[in-house]
Amino acid sequence: NSSGAYQAVFLNNGQGYFGKLSGEDSFSLVLRDVFYVQVTQPPNINLVKLGSELHGPTDEMKINRSQVLFTENLRPDSPVVRSILEYKKSNP
Repeated sequence: NSSGAYQAVFLNNGQGYFGKLSGEDSFSLVLRDVFYVQVTQPPNINLVKLGSELHGPTDEMKINRSQVLFTENLRPDSPVVRSILEYKKSNP
């Protein structure tokens, strides 16, 4: 992704991830600067930065193409991109 824009990657299992596609081949996509949506009780929707989970993943996902339902480019003014930029401003 040479434009620096964010993409949404939606998987067959219903999970969606947001980040920057930085590489792909015939078997996988590489997503960096990864965020995902977490729904908690009472119904709150939070955008979570990958890396704070118990297993301590790095901020990169290699996603098997067979699990990808579709990808979308996100507009710079989308609520998701605005939330990501706000998070990055608060957590340099």
